[in-house]
Amino acid sequence: MMVMGFGIAIIWAMDIIKGKFSHMGHFFRWSNDGGDLMWPHIIAEYLTAAGLIAAGMGALAGLDWAPPLSLVMLGALCYTSLNSLGWVFADKKRLPYGIPMVFGLLGGIASLVILIWQM
Repeated sequence: MMVMGFGIAIIWAMDIIKGKFSHMGHFFRWSNDGGDLMWPHIIAEYLTAAGLIAAGMGALAGLDWAPPLSLVMLGALCYTSLNSLGWVFADKKRLPYGIPMVFGLLGGIASLVILIWQM
């Protein structure tokens, strides 16, 4: 979870630092090629990243709240990975972004199965 959380945060940070959206003005005006606003998606991605990191740290520490948070965050990881794969399918130039998304989806599903099995 922590690796995927940091991975999500780093991928978005790289896009932002590279200026992918800078020509569009301030944060709340950023949009994708289809004209959809990006700020809700970016915020959701960073919340997912933060939650995955927190759940992973809690799990490593053996804290009681870690398993329920892990279930929620692994579900969020599966959702965001599958949702973001749609962008890869729509634009083949984004294929390198798809590789970690596939790992996120498959890893999230496998981790959910293991976590539920252990509960």
